[in-house]
Amino acid sequence: MRTTTRSAWRIRPTSASGLRRWLYLPAVVLWLGSQAHAQSVTEQAAAHIEAGRHAAAYAVLAPQESERAGDPQFDLLLGIAAVETGRHTLAVFALERVLALQPDNARARAEIGRAYLALGESASAKRELQAVRGQNVPPEVARSLDRLLSAIDRAPTAPRPSFSGFVEAAVGRDTNVNSATSAGSIAIPGLIGDFTLTGDSRSRDAWFSSLAGGINARIPVSREWAVVGGASGAGRFNGGESRFDTTAVDGNAGVAWTRGANRVTAALQGGIFEVDSDKLRDYTGLSLQWQHTHDARNQTTAFMQHVRLRYDGSNDVRDVNRNIYGVGHAHVLQGGKTMMFGSFYLGSETGRNDLPSGVNIAGNDVIGFRVGAQHTLDPRWLLFGALAHEARDYENADPLFLRVRDDTLTTLSLGATYALTERWLLTPSVTLMRNDSSFSINDYRRGVAQFAVRRTF
Repeated sequence: MRTTTRSAWRIRPTSASGLRRWLYLPAVVLWLGSQAHAQSVTEQAAAHIEAGRHAAAYAVLAPQESERAGDPQFDLLLGIAAVETGRHTLAVFALERVLALQPDNARARAEIGRAYLALGESASAKRELQAVRGQNVPPEVARSLDRLLSAIDRAPTAPRPSFSGFVEAAVGRDTNVNSATSAGSIAIPGLIGDFTLTGDSRSRDAWFSSLAGGINARIPVSREWAVVGGASGAGRFNGGESRFDTTAVDGNAGVAWTRGANRVTAALQGGIFEVDSDKLRDYTGLSLQWQHTHDARNQTTAFMQHVRLRYDGSNDVRDVNRNIYGVGHAHVLQGGKTMMFGSFYLGSETGRNDLPSGVNIAGNDVIGFRVGAQHTLDPRWLLFGALAHEARDYENADPLFLRVRDDTLTTLSLGATYALTERWLLTPSVTLMRNDSSFSINDYRRGVAQFAVRRTF
C-alpha cells in the first residue's frame, strides 16, 4: 500500500517522444490563446457593427491590421467599419484583400462599391454593385442595390463634395486673459526707479464664454487626387474684461494626393485675429505635409509652413515672415486603446520692419516640441493630455531694455471627452502655461479651465 502511494506521485522517466510533447505544450497553449484572442476581436467588432457602433468597431480592429491582414473575416469587418467611418481608401484596400480570396463574397463587393462611390469613382462603384445585384441576394438587399445604382445613374459626372464640421460652445475661467505679467512694476535701464504698469498691462482674470465652429470639404477628383478646403471661426467673450474679447477667422484650400501608404497635402492658408473688435494681425501662407502610414499602429508626418504675419498700425514692427519645418510620429499601443504622439519643429521668423533707430526687434529663431497621449477608457470616455515646449531666441538687443530677448513657453493640457451620442461630445479640460522671458514685462503664468459642448456633423 505504501509502495503504491509513492509510485502514484513519483516522476517517471520520459521517453524522447513524450519529452517532445511536453516541450511543445507551451507553444500549443500560446497558439490556442492567440486564436481565442483573435476570435474575441472579430466577435467584439461584429457586435459593435451589428449595434451601429462603427467607430468602436474600427478602434478594435485597426490596431490588429498589421497582424490579421489577409484573414477574410477580419478584413471584411475592417472594410465595413472603415466605410461607415469615412476611411474609404483604407476600406478599398481591406475589401480588395477579401475579394482576392473570395471573389464571390457579395457583402465585400457591395461594401467596396460603396467605398468607390464615396471616392467619386462611379464607374468602379457601378461595376461592383451590378456584380452583387446579379447574384441571388435577398429581396431587401436587391432593393437597396437598385437604389444605389439608380443614384449613380442620376448623379452628375463630377463627384459631389463631402463635408464635415463642428459647432462648439464653452464656459470657463482664465487667470490671465491678456497674457500679461503679474508684476506691478518693471525695471528699465537708464530710468531712475521702476516703471509702474497700468491695469491693462498687468494680468487680468475673468470668467469667459466662447463659441466656435468649423467646416471641412473634400472633393475626390480621382482615386488618388482630391481638392480639400476648410474654414473656422471662434469668438471669446470675457466677463468684466470685454476689452480683451477676441475673434478669429481662418481658412485653407488645397489639394491632396494619396497613393498606398502615402498622402501629400498642399494648401494655401489665411486668417485674421481681432481684439475688442479691432484687427490686431492677419496672416497668409502655404503649408505642405507628407504622411506615411506604416501600419495600423504607426504613422509618420513631415511638414513645412511659410507664413506672412502682418500687424496693424504701430504694431507693424512685429511683422515677420515665418518658416517652420518639423516631423512627427503617432503610435497606437497594443490593444488599440492608447495612442501616443510627438512632434519636433524648428525654424525662424524674419522681421520686416525696423524701429526708427534701425534695430529690428521681431526676428528670432524658434525650436519646439510637443508630446501627448490619449486613452480610450470605454466607448464613451476618452482621456487626453499634451505637453508643449517652445523656445524663441531673438536676434537683436532691444533698445529700451538694452539686452536680447529670450522666451520659453511651456504648456500643459489635460482633459477628458465624454460622448453623449456619436455626435454630441462633452469636454472638460485644464491648460497651464508658463512663459519664462528675459524681459519681465513678457514673463507670465496663465491657467485656463473650461467645459465645452461640441456637436459634430
